[in-house]
Amino acid sequence: MYTMRSQSGFTLVEMIVSLAIFAIVVTISVGALLVLVGTNKQLQGEQAVMTNLSFALDSMTREIRTGSDYYCFLNSNSNNITSGGSSLDAALKDQGTGKQTVADCNGGGDANYHGLAFIEGGDSISSSAGENRIVYFYDKAAKTIMRRVGSGSPLSIVSDNLVIEDFDFFVSGAIPATPSATANNRQPTVTIYIKATEKGKSTDKPYYIQTTITQRTLDV
Repeated sequence: MYTMRSQSGFTLVEMIVSLAIFAIVVTISVGALLVLVGTNKQLQGEQAVMTNLSFALDSMTREIRTGSDYYCFLNSNSNNITSGGSSLDAALKDQGTGKQTVADCNGGGDANYHGLAFIEGGDSISSSAGENRIVYFYDKAAKTIMRRVGSGSPLSIVSDNLVIEDFDFFVSGAIPATPSATANNRQPTVTIYIKATEKGKSTDKPYYIQTTITQRTLDV
């Protein structure tokens, strides 16, 4: 004699409910994963920007700290800055004594080209005594920071994915100390301020970086 056994299973309603719950869980999980991926990509981009800015700032800091005879300048014409034998070269030299002129500054204002020139502390970069000047300046049209050694061609010191929105030098105490009553007895100090954004980003999130440098050699 055969015994009839009943077989139980999922009903159609239970299957539909289970699939619906599974779909909701998967959707939430995928959404969270996409958010994590997007956040990680954004953080990597921000880190790349700050790394590039820090590298540029460290390079300037090292050369400016060991340099001397700081001279601030500004001009609206790129030819006065970017080419050898230009009016900038004439302005950077005291024609009466052959020595580098010095000058304090409080930023570059609205000038299209402004920056800082100084004498290199040594001869590891410059080729001769007449070419021992290093110039860092802001190219407002190209929105980048340029570096020029002597009468050589200027080169950008930041990557192509950066847009330099603002770049300024603030210099004090550049005039050497003398026994006269009007002497500037402060050690030369340079403050660098940079504002940058990442090229191609719709949010245009600004990045700010700033440092203050004191001339290493005694200003006497």
